[in-house]
Amino acid sequence: MIKYFKTLFNPRPSLFDILASLFVFIPWIKGDFNRSIFIVFYTAFLFSLSFGMTPKRQYRSIPLSLIAVWSLVGMFIHSFALYPSSLTYSYKIFYLMVEGYLFVLFGIIFLFTIIRYSTNMRFTYFLIPFALIPWYRGMIFVGNTTPIVALAVSIVIYLFLSKRFKFAWVALLLGLSGVILKWSWLCMKFRCRPYVWGQLLINTFYHPIRKDALNIIDPGVGYSPWFEKALSSIFGTNLPNIKPWLVGVFGGGFSQFLNSDYTWVDFHKYGWVHLQNDYLHAAMCLGPVALIFLVWFVISSLKTIGRRPIIILFMFVALVCFAQLTMFDPGKAGICLMIMALCITDGIRRNE
Repeated sequence: MIKYFKTLFNPRPSLFDILASLFVFIPWIKGDFNRSIFIVFYTAFLFSLSFGMTPKRQYRSIPLSLIAVWSLVGMFIHSFALYPSSLTYSYKIFYLMVEGYLFVLFGIIFLFTIIRYSTNMRFTYFLIPFALIPWYRGMIFVGNTTPIVALAVSIVIYLFLSKRFKFAWVALLLGLSGVILKWSWLCMKFRCRPYVWGQLLINTFYHPIRKDALNIIDPGVGYSPWFEKALSSIFGTNLPNIKPWLVGVFGGGFSQFLNSDYTWVDFHKYGWVHLQNDYLHAAMCLGPVALIFLVWFVISSLKTIGRRPIIILFMFVALVCFAQLTMFDPGKAGICLMIMALCITDGIRRNE
């Protein structure tokens, strides 16, 4: 045990590693706005430090490059949907922050900076549980079971991938037993998700303008003309105003709603419901092509990590993002970015 503990600090972590590890305590910062600012400026701080450093390893990612370029182009496309009298149209700097491109860019910069310039950040794994204490409190308060289910599924998948079939079947049976015991509770927690996911798929190509009495409750972002024919067969001829067709390809942009954490669900008249899928949310904001890039990045990262125990953490992040709003929450996003960077770094190091 002592020998294993020593290997965590071999080679000795650098000053950059220690400073970078503080990033995981972002959940302790109060306020989503302050956390968002922290992600941008602390990433800029770490990136600035890297100017005086020699890369410890090489890393390139075509899907991340495409996501960054796609988001940049989309930022200009989404500006077509702004009204001249809107606040974001008048103040371009505010638009850059609200649009979300900066968060996409700096999230990718953070991944590249940690992967390429960190010496040994494995000690950060022991800091993450303490950094997640505010998340634990929130889970207990709302009865959130998604992280627990995601972790259990990740462990079972790893056991099957590593061909430890006896342990895999035992873990699977234990997991199914827990599902049976908590079936009513799980059904209650996951009941709205299929409807939210269905609405997000529709919103990826089509986003109507909805009104409540005289108030606009959702400004809408339009849809592409090629999808109009299919929509007319569903919604009839009473369609909203069509925005530029590029919006249907590049998505509607970030924060185009009264509350960016919620979406309006037509099914069974659910109304405003919390977003429950980062991948589909990204497709709605950046277009369906961005979803291809995201899945590409996840698959390529899993291949880089390989069939090692550390893959459990990466799959955990990927599954949590599939079942709830995670990467669009600054506090959770900071932790997830660090976990992904550590997992990819460990995979590259072991493949060298």
